Amino acid sequence: MQTPTEQIPSLSASSESKSIFESKTFLGAVSTAVVAISPAIIELIDEFQKTGKIDPVKIFNISIVLATTGFTILGRIEADKPVHTPAGLPGPNKPEPLLGQSVL
Repeated sequence: MQTPTEQIPSLSASSESKSIFESKTFLGAVSTAVVAISPAIIELIDEFQKTGKIDPVKIFNISIVLATTGFTILGRIEADKPVHTPAGLPGPNKPEPLLGQSVL
């Protein structure tokens, strides 16, 4: 019988998964989307109450924000390699290569 880590090759025995709701990337993407579409939704509702019509351009703009947010979240879910930042910026720096290893 296989253990759960043997069934999913991307999970190592030493790493534990966390809920998507604990991901800073997920929470940042969702909060950015909410902040980005809130003004457009308010304008849409106000316009609809005054004219009884909905502007399709505003709907399109809202859908673009939601689609790009979805891509960001999918990227986070599918991420399996650690990232590094250039020296001097916050975050982990690129690890130094061991002697005898080539730098790619």
